[in-house]
Amino acid sequence: MSPETFGQILAVCSAVSFALANVFISRTTRSGGDKGVMFSVLVTMAFSGALWLLLEAGGGGLSDAPDFWRGFGWFVFAGVSAMVFGRSLVFESLRRLGVTRATAVKRLNPFFSVALAALFLSEVITPRGAAGMAAIAIAFAVLIHQSFRDRGKLNVQSPAPSSYLFGLGGAMAYAVAYVARAAGLDHMPAPAFGTFVSAVSGFVFFAGMAVVSTRYRGYFANIFSSLDRWIVMGAIMVSGGQILLFAALAYESVSTVVMIASVEIFFSIILSVLVFRSESAPRWPVLAAAALAMVGVVLVATG
Repeated sequence: MSPETFGQILAVCSAVSFALANVFISRTTRSGGDKGVMFSVLVTMAFSGALWLLLEAGGGGLSDAPDFWRGFGWFVFAGVSAMVFGRSLVFESLRRLGVTRATAVKRLNPFFSVALAALFLSEVITPRGAAGMAAIAIAFAVLIHQSFRDRGKLNVQSPAPSSYLFGLGGAMAYAVAYVARAAGLDHMPAPAFGTFVSAVSGFVFFAGMAVVSTRYRGYFANIFSSLDRWIVMGAIMVSGGQILLFAALAYESVSTVVMIASVEIFFSIILSVLVFRSESAPRWPVLAAAALAMVGVVLVATG
């Protein structure tokens, strides 16, 4: 088996892992506490810390970093953006929108990432990339339009248009984190350590919120007592998907990995509708939006 083929297999496994996480997280509606956000950060911290110790700690990567503290600072910023705001908003989006719609909205990540990279990292948006961003934006508009059309219709279950704001905010938060992480890697080329720092930063932020907020104090104190099987499995699958994606990038090009990872949309639909039967089959406008969002991701990745 060639290294490229192995990387593609890892990317497929990552997409399946994220799809399973989507299904599990969407079923935490009745769970207690913060519905697993802090626990998922704790799991990511443990997994990424183990990866750092296994892959990077003995390799001298940190001592060779051109600017350790700048890289460290970017990783901290990325952690607060992704682990706190991004993860909280995406988890809520999955519960409010359902797996299919929320997964389609998650495809706004590359839209915002490319735009922010062009603004702050001076990266050029190619015509193909611009076409992909337009496709992603149209897909999001289709979802919003369909929700407005379905409002008040009998026997039609559709989320309120305002519910899409959680997915929109989560996509923006993750995009900011991706740009910050890229900046951090420029100063400190240690991705596993960077992920660990980001996870620790997110958890420390939650601990700080517990000091000043009664609600978060309760979440923090009951981080384990509020667990159910959906929270645990969702946290493991989210962390596993991130690790598999990171591993895939070591063997295959970024564009190929991103294209393969985008089929998470259809894995999520299959799992939620046919396997777990947690949702009814999506209507054709929602499927069309999901397909268009995937095409947009492919265009951005190959731009």
